[in-house]
Amino acid sequence: MPGPEPRELLMTLETTLYKAGIDIAGVIAQLGQVQASEDREGGKFFEFRDHLRGLILSLLSNQRPWEPIARNRDQIDAIFFNYDPDRVQATDPLQFVWSLRDIRCGNRAMVKQMDCLSVNIATMKRIVSERGSLDEFVESADPDSIAKALSDPGPYKLKQVGFALALEYLRNVGIRAAKPDSHILRVLSGQCLGYLSDRPKPIEASVLVAKLAKLSGSNPTYLDNLLWMLCAKNYGDICGEKPRCHDCGFERTCNFPHSRPVIG
Repeated sequence: MPGPEPRELLMTLETTLYKAGIDIAGVIAQLGQVQASEDREGGKFFEFRDHLRGLILSLLSNQRPWEPIARNRDQIDAIFFNYDPDRVQATDPLQFVWSLRDIRCGNRAMVKQMDCLSVNIATMKRIVSERGSLDEFVESADPDSIAKALSDPGPYKLKQVGFALALEYLRNVGIRAAKPDSHILRVLSGQCLGYLSDRPKPIEASVLVAKLAKLSGSNPTYLDNLLWMLCAKNYGDICGEKPRCHDCGFERTCNFPHSRPVIG
C-alpha cells in the first residue's frame, strides 16, 4: 500500500503525537535543529565552534537514546570546553570518554569517536583553509552531496561519520535535511508507511523526506523530527521496537502486520 498523501502525513503525525501527550513544540525546541535552520535562513553565520558542537552532538547521538544527551547538554558543553577546537585537540581523548561515561552519555563507538576528534578537527580546519569557511562549504551544494563528501572516502571524509550522521551534523548547523537513521528507514519502508522498499537505502529516505516536506509545505527538518518522535524511546515511542499501533493515526493504512484490526 502506498504511503499517505504528504499533507495527510504531516497532519496525522502531529495529531498522533498530540494525542500521545507529546509537547511537539517543546521537543522541537529541545532538539534545536528547526530553530537552527530558521536562524541560517535569517542570515546567521555559524562559527567553527558551532560546527564542532554540531559534529560532536551528532556523534553522541549514534545508536543510543537522545533524551539523556538533551538532559545533560550543559555538562556536555563544559566537557568539550564549549567546543574550543584547539583545547579539544590538545586534550587526551580518554578524558572525554571518562567524562561522558560519568554522565551516562556514551555509546558503543565512543572510544573510537573521541580518538578521532583531533583528526576530524584538522579536516575541518583544512576545509576552512580551502573553502573559506565551514559555512560556505556546507552551503556549496545540496545536503546529500555535502553529507556524501563528509562520509565517503575523500579529502573531507570525517572519521566515524557515515551518511546519516553527516546529515545530523548538517542539521545541527541549520541545513534543512532529514537524518535517515534506523527509525526513519523503518517507518518509511514497505513494512510500515509504504513509501519505500522493505530495505531502503539512507539516501532514498533523505530524498523522500525532502520531497514530502516540499509537497506538504513544511520544513524537512521539522517533518523528520516528527517522524523521529513517533518512533524514539522517551518521546512518542509509538512506532518503536514494540509498536503501539492502536495509539497511531496510521493504524488503518500502515503495512505493519499487526497494525490493522482483524475483521471477521
